[in-house]
This record gives sequence, structure tokens and C-alpha cells, in this order.
Amino acid sequence: MPANASWNAAQTRTQPNFGDEIFDGISTNNSLVWMLRQAGNVKIVEGGRTFAHPLIYAVNSSFGARGALDTIPTPDPDVLTNSEWNIRTISGSIVLGTLSKAQNKGKPQIIRLLEEKKQEATISMTEVMGDQLVDGDGTGNNWDSLETIIATTNTTTVGGIAGSDASWQNYSAAIGGAFNTSNNGITAIDLALRSTTFGSRGPRAIFTTSAVWGLYYVSQAGSIRYYNEELADAGFKHLNFSTLPVLWDDNIDAGRMYFVDTDSLWLQVLKDGNLVTTEFMPSVNQLMDVALMYIFGNLTTGSRRTQGVVTGITS
Repeated sequence: MPANASWNAAQTRTQPNFGDEIFDGISTNNSLVWMLRQAGNVKIVEGGRTFAHPLIYAVNSSFGARGALDTIPTPDPDVLTNSEWNIRTISGSIVLGTLSKAQNKGKPQIIRLLEEKKQEATISMTEVMGDQLVDGDGTGNNWDSLETIIATTNTTTVGGIAGSDASWQNYSAAIGGAFNTSNNGITAIDLALRSTTFGSRGPRAIFTTSAVWGLYYVSQAGSIRYYNEELADAGFKHLNFSTLPVLWDDNIDAGRMYFVDTDSLWLQVLKDGNLVTTEFMPSVNQLMDVALMYIFGNLTTGSRRTQGVVTGITS
């Protein structure tokens, strides 16, 4: 039987853009991915068995105040290393039923059907990636996330490095009482921010739940409310605390607030697994054509001490 020429032409023209356009959809619907992309921290990696993220974990002991003619020590300090991260996968299928193809004759109808399938894939990939980047536990097939990198138990091993030293520990503390009682919430936020800021390095955004964001909103009643113009233009609802946008994410566990240094977080993706969409192929035992979509990546960091989490937040 001859192939549907209109179908094949429309599919060939539309399908190659699926990956790029779906990633655009993800970044415009996920504030964390959007901020990483704005910071240039979506890193496309050529290959490798794992992802590496460079970090400085110690001080070069040769530096110090001394006399002009004093001998300067010349040790070979091992202050540079890499954290190491497993490569994870998110994948799914895009199905075009043979009946749907038969019902959608003509190029406009075919393009509309493909656009619907692209929208379906965008929503699905956004939901799964959003969950993995915030709530993945880093075990099995799950990605590393805010929850594993900015751990409530900050002595955990992250990126293959044990959290036995303060230089590789994030800030973690429980709030001292109900958020809007005796300024407990603002005090906890201020302490977390000061504990994770070192010069110009520190958190760039605060992520919390919708409920906790509401408590922060109430705490600012009657105050001047500042906002980030770029985030606002991108459609992300937020308020600012000391220049940092405060946003909510449905995937964050109840009662938590994360202080995220997006400058030291990377979303690393393998070049040959960067939201790849395979060609549509006929199913061997069903009336449908199937394409597979996948991404090989993980969330990585080179700094834990500039990240923090406050837990136990209640009203």
C-alpha cells in the first residue's frame, strides 16, 4: 500500500523540532530549569561514563601574610577535585494510532495532530523532570535533586564525596516555631541566607511549597514588595527576600524551604541524549506508529556550603 505522502512530509518537517521545542516548554514551565538555563548552567557533555563537576574543597596553605623577603612555601596542595554523578534517564513514548492517521487526512490536520502529540510530550516530560530535579532521591533510576544535594542530614555523601567536612556540607536547620509567630519565619530565612553566603557567593533563589510561600506572603503584608523583572516577564509568580526571588514548587516536601545557589548547580545532559526523539516506527503487533523520547542527564553541584534548607515550617 502506498504511503501517505502528506503525512510523511509533515512528520519529517515537524518531528526533528520535538526535542528543542519540548525543552523550551520545560524551561518556560519550571522555574528551576529556567534559572539554570539563564545562568548558562545547562551543560551539554560530549560523553563519559559519569558526569564530573569541578570544585575547590580546601585552601592553598602557601598563601599568607609574610615579609617581603621571607621564603614562600611551595607545596603541591590537592585543593581541586571533582564530584562525580551517575548518568540518569527519563524516557517515554509518543504514539500515533493508525486510525488517527487515517482520520487526519490533509497536511493541516496532520500538523495539528503532531502539535497535539508534542504538547502531550511537553506536559509529561515537564512533570517527570520537575519531580526528579526537586524530589529525586538519587538511588536506582532516580536523578539527584534539591533533596539529595541540599540534604536535611547534611553529612550525607553527595557526588561521591562524604559530607564529613564543613566545606562539603549544606546548611540545614529546623525553624524555631510557627512561621508567623514572633517573626520565626523571617528569622529562619535570614539565618539560612547569612549561613550560606560567602562574599558574593551564595543562594540565588529560594524554593518552597505553595503553603509556605503563602505564609511568607502574609508576613510581608504592609511592606514594600520587590520582585525580579526577568522572572516576572517569564511568568513565574514570586516575591523577593533580600534580592532573592522566593518561588513555590509543587514537588517540594511539606514544611521545607530550599536556598539554592543556581550558579553552582548544573543540569548536565549527554549530547547524544539531549531530548532525542527517534523516528516513528510501525508497531509489530498494534495499529500504531511509535517514537521514543529520552534524555540522559543529572543535576550536579560543585558547592554544598552555598546551599541550605529550613525544615519543619508550620503556620
